[in-house]
Amino acid sequence: MKVRSMGILFLYAVVMSACVSKQTVSSEPLVLEDFKQFPIDWIGKYAGPLRISSANGDTSTINMELIIDYPDAEGYFPWVIIYDDSDIRKYGLEVINADKGLYKINEYNSIELDAHLIENHFISRFNLLKNDLIIDYEHVGEAIIAQFYISGKNKANTTGGEVIGDAAIPAVDTYSILVYQKAVLRKKE
Repeated sequence: MKVRSMGILFLYAVVMSACVSKQTVSSEPLVLEDFKQFPIDWIGKYAGPLRISSANGDTSTINMELIIDYPDAEGYFPWVIIYDDSDIRKYGLEVINADKGLYKINEYNSIELDAHLIENHFISRFNLLKNDLIIDYEHVGEAIIAQFYISGKNKANTTGGEVIGDAAIPAVDTYSILVYQKAVLRKKE
């Protein structure tokens, strides 16, 4: 009995010393991400290929640029997207409530899109011409990863909505993803 207790005590000491030695290897706190101040730290010119993939397997690539600049006289941060050097879309980013991560993208044509900053992701979701779009810009190092998810507004399938035993299972609607687009935009300036 005494030998067994000593063995358990020895094993405990070995395990604890391994834990202590692992802790002393790095005394720095774990930091998941160095968050940037939005939109100030995002200001710059970014460029890269935009890969467009459709549900039917078609893919294509075009050039994409994103230019974010200091605020203009009205307080809008210019947010300019350029596709293939010819399709130029000039928008304005408006800060609504930075503490809550609330912003708007003004298209200067009566369309204003609500957008949200969550961690290093600047995200908006909207419906346009029978499509639902989720736009996600993520700031990573000296690049911005732009991802666009486009789905139809008509549901593809509904499942659930039943009672199984004592549990009422909610109905769940699914939607077809029609197009996925992704660009890794590297900072030029």
